[in-house]
Order: sequence, then C-alpha cells, then structure tokens
Amino acid sequence: MILKILGCNGPYPAPGGACSGYLVESDSGRTKLILDLGSGTLSRLMENIASLGEIDAVILSHLHFDHMSDVPVLGYMLDFSDLETLKLICPETPAEQRKLIKGKFDVYPPADTVIGEFKIEFVKVRHPVETYAVRLSCDGSVLVYTGDTNECAEISLFCDGADTVLADCGLSGGDWSKSKPHLSPEKCAELARDAKVRELILTHLSPRYDPEELLDEAQHIFPNCIAAEPGMQIRI
Repeated sequence: MILKILGCNGPYPAPGGACSGYLVESDSGRTKLILDLGSGTLSRLMENIASLGEIDAVILSHLHFDHMSDVPVLGYMLDFSDLETLKLICPETPAEQRKLIKGKFDVYPPADTVIGEFKIEFVKVRHPVETYAVRLSCDGSVLVYTGDTNECAEISLFCDGADTVLADCGLSGGDWSKSKPHLSPEKCAELARDAKVRELILTHLSPRYDPEELLDEAQHIFPNCIAAEPGMQIRI
C-alpha cells in the first residue's frame, strides 16, 4: 500500500502546513481511503486525485477539529458532484461536532470491516473524546494509525507486528506526562520497539516544536523513524 501525507500538524497548522490527513491506497490504485481530514487537507487531497469518485471511504479517528474540520467543506463538494453518497466512518460523539457532518455522507460507526482491497480494524484509545486507532491490512502489509492517544494497553497490542506505525507525537518529551492527551517521541519510539514494528512515522507535530528535535528524541530509541512532512509518500 502507499501512504501519502496530506497534513501532519496538530492542534493547528504550521505556516504553509495542514493538520492531520492521510491518503492510503492499494498498490493497484483501485482502493483509496482517507484517514482524517483536518484543516487544510482537502485542497491537498485534490492534488492527488482526479475526482471524489476515486475515494472509497473517509475514516475519522475522532471529531476534534484538527482531524475533521475539512469534512463539512467536503460535504459542499459532494453536493456539486455526481456521487450519490460517500462512505464515512466516524465516532458518534462529541454530539456537537457530529452535527456538523451533513449532506451526502453514508455514515457508519467504527467497526471492523473490509472495503475494497483493505481489511480495516479499530480499537478505542485514550484521548479526552471518543477516539479510535485504525489498522489497515492490504497487499501483505499492515499500517497502524494511532489517532490521538497517550499510553494504553489497547494501542500497544494493536500495533503488534505492524509494518508501519503512524503515531501521534503531539508533545515533546519535556511536556509529556501520563495525564496528557498525546504521546511524546520517546513514547512513540517505545511503542514501535515493543510492538516489533518495522518503521515508525511521527505525526500530529505541533508547530511549537522543531521536528528535527522530536525526531532525534525518537531515533535514540527506535532508529528506523522519520517525521511526517506534507506531500511525503511512503510505500508500506
């Protein structure tokens, strides 16, 4: 499968950047999924597809705005498209954010399923709102997207044996604590190491930090690690 980084910032975009959003497609190109669609990611998505008809489903890890704020705008695009509906998988809460998703979406709650060439699995993780990590299996490879989370047994087990983990690195090591809503570079690296994954990608990078410093923190523990950048393409 191929992972394309549409945006990798949180909780707000860096200058010229975008918040969390990822396009994942099978090697054949016949199945395309969106993981999250935060601020600034929709225009980047349209640089990678010819039409919305190429998208098989949109999956939202949770309904914080830096992960879903471009979805209502996507709804406007759907109104002017020939599509009858677009499949959207997302949590049901918080209710106020959920009410913003209107229009020609065919909405489902997170549940293990198969879409096209992808096997898709979900597990609830630790964040202030209802949030899910997503595990995608396709073309003999496994990608886990942690969504936003701090340490929890669920995400540790969920990442076990994955080829690539796209991990929430929303805090520096100095700012992290067990009570915070995000992982740090060190905690992302420990997760990847203990789960015996092949590759770690740090994402949800706050503009408050230097990405190179975050990457350096992680690579001391898990060397096969990179920091996500908008426009980056990774074959998994």
